[in-house]
Amino acid sequence: MLNLFLYHLQLCLPLFLLVIVGWALIKAKLFEQSVVRALSGFTFRFLMPAMLFSLMSKLSEMPPMDWRVLIAFFGSCIVIYCLGRTAGRFFGLDNTGKTIFGMAAIFGNNVQLGVPILQVSLGNEAMPTISLLIIFSVLLLWTTAIASVELGKTEGTKDWAKIGRSLLKVFKNPVVIGIITGSAWGLTGWELPQVVDKTLGYVSSATTPIALIVVGMGLAQHSFSAALPRGLTISTLKIVIHPIIVYCIARLIGLDTITTNACVLTAALPVAINVYLMASEFRSEEGAASNAIFVSTMLSALLIPLTLTLLGVSL
Repeated sequence: MLNLFLYHLQLCLPLFLLVIVGWALIKAKLFEQSVVRALSGFTFRFLMPAMLFSLMSKLSEMPPMDWRVLIAFFGSCIVIYCLGRTAGRFFGLDNTGKTIFGMAAIFGNNVQLGVPILQVSLGNEAMPTISLLIIFSVLLLWTTAIASVELGKTEGTKDWAKIGRSLLKVFKNPVVIGIITGSAWGLTGWELPQVVDKTLGYVSSATTPIALIVVGMGLAQHSFSAALPRGLTISTLKIVIHPIIVYCIARLIGLDTITTNACVLTAALPVAINVYLMASEFRSEEGAASNAIFVSTMLSALLIPLTLTLLGVSL
């Protein structure tokens, strides 16, 4: 087992070193925040959608999607979300703060960190599963957060239109568009024209390193010491308890090995940087969100190889 762990550690370490490179570039003040925002936008709006389109355009060659993965993943999300809100109560948080706590414990960095890690460790066969989870995560998690905050208001008017707008935004999300259009093409069984396929191949090869550097650049904006107890609580729920519950549900409903591994590894991903944006928008628990992002990402460098080892992913 030690050899298997060392193998996965060696496999994943270059990915996390790229994250550290991005973090160091910002800490060394070699780039301004305007560059980070531009590079992040370029990655999210072009590189990642193009890469996912390219991967999903070969959907007909991949194993069929098992839609029960939604039961395993989002069933566990319900449990973890409730645990997160309960933990928030122990910290004396209001409804909005408890919502941030719960959402941070289930909202992982599925795109910029998750796609590269799953592709390297599990191969392209895992792409349909994480693509499905990305779409429904964007659809359900943001909407749940907004609905929870709005419904928890004790005074003022509840903004029902805001909940509706969050649903519509899903289908304007460039990553979701890339997945859906790529899947639609893949279901036809047609091959992309060679010149297009080769061009997308060049884009895809650039996507992983740039996306991981961008994660590190974003990480540099967050603090290790800000609200450390709360951040550690969120991190434990997200990268330890969440994947355990996903695994139990996946085995209970009989998911196959590759789908189970992809689902569990997605659950083991660190807290998404978007959670800090959520906390900022709701003006609650920015420190806890910031710390959870930093701590969970750093711990993931060891916990993700450990997860792969415990799952028995072979050499």
